[in-house]
Amino acid sequence: MGRRPEIEPVVPAKRSGSRRRVREVDDITDIAAEEAFDGALTESIRARWTYWNTLGDLAPDLIAPQVNPIYKNVPAWPSDRLAFLTIEREASTIMATDGLSDPFEDQNRSSQGFRVEFFIDITERPLSEQSRHIAVETLMTIAYNTVARGGVEDLLDEYGLISMEIPESDLPATHLTSDGSAGILLGGPKADFETLYVDGPLGDIELVSLTLLTGRETDLIRKKGASARADIAQNLLESGIGHRTIIGRPSII
Repeated sequence: MGRRPEIEPVVPAKRSGSRRRVREVDDITDIAAEEAFDGALTESIRARWTYWNTLGDLAPDLIAPQVNPIYKNVPAWPSDRLAFLTIEREASTIMATDGLSDPFEDQNRSSQGFRVEFFIDITERPLSEQSRHIAVETLMTIAYNTVARGGVEDLLDEYGLISMEIPESDLPATHLTSDGSAGILLGGPKADFETLYVDGPLGDIELVSLTLLTGRETDLIRKKGASARADIAQNLLESGIGHRTIIGRPSII
């Protein structure tokens, strides 16, 4: 049998007060909050992507466009993630915001961001470069208006169906008013999906459709307001267009 080596006794080193590292309570709290945020962010993204995958083929690449300088003074998205998704369906392509319903990084606001994501469903597969550009610019404009306002949940709760106007020079003339604006219908007609809500880790996420209007339809909303929005939504539904956007379509009124 070999000789067993002798083990030298371990002598504890003297503690040096100057080198002693102490983790303060605030540090522990910050680390816990950061881990909670990271977990909620991951689960939020997973929940949205899982949902979109049920509707079509979710493209593996995110679109993260360069931010237009006009938005430089607008508050950041909740987790500072600015991204867009592409989902190809049987006869159309959805583009959707991805990040408005991320949790806020602010430790004092433990919520599902602005609790909303926008999407536009265009009757093309695949999208042309022009249509993709129109979709991204439309989504970005609506998203940044939402961020600047602090959310649109109150408007959707009160009115159900709302509209916005955006400057959009790249659209075909049929979609533009005489002063160069394009109208967008938010939240209607109801999309032909089983649900328009995603279960996020910190609350429900509402998916709100954007439907591109013609210049004539936008002019009618300017004149008649809510009643015109309701009539246009109903006409879109009855015509078979529904929530979808057909770029270059004629007016339904």
